[in-house]
Amino acid sequence: MTKEIMVTVSGIQFEIEASEPVELITMGSYYNKNGKHYILYDESDMEDGGLTKNRIKIDPNKVEVFKSGATNAQMIFEEGKTNLTYYDTVMGSLLMGVTTESIRIREEEDKIRAKVRYSLEVNYTHISDCEIVIEAKSKRIKSN
Repeated sequence: MTKEIMVTVSGIQFEIEASEPVELITMGSYYNKNGKHYILYDESDMEDGGLTKNRIKIDPNKVEVFKSGATNAQMIFEEGKTNLTYYDTVMGSLLMGVTTESIRIREEEDKIRAKVRYSLEVNYTHISDCEIVIEAKSKRIKSN
């Protein structure tokens, strides 16, 4: 895969009223180190313009999402495990737990896709069952 990539992150919370997927499509960068895939991209908050830098690390048994900036968190998804983290926002910190049900990773020459199903809790209260799909594809350059 090339260093410059298109990143798509989509997620859905199944038990939230009128559940609809949320999707982000942006440009980012990719590298592979010691058999682990790294995806880097920035996202802006549409309301306050704050910037959050994202780093996703994918290996065969784990997906980690690191956020820093306007939002700060380290979410670790490991099948069959519960991981706790503080999710820091401008409104304050929340203790967030993710219990990962499944991780499915598909690698191709110019694309990697990770699908994670998990249960989300905030301050020890179950919020919803969720799914996140992370896809990185090589940026295509048109030739004339």
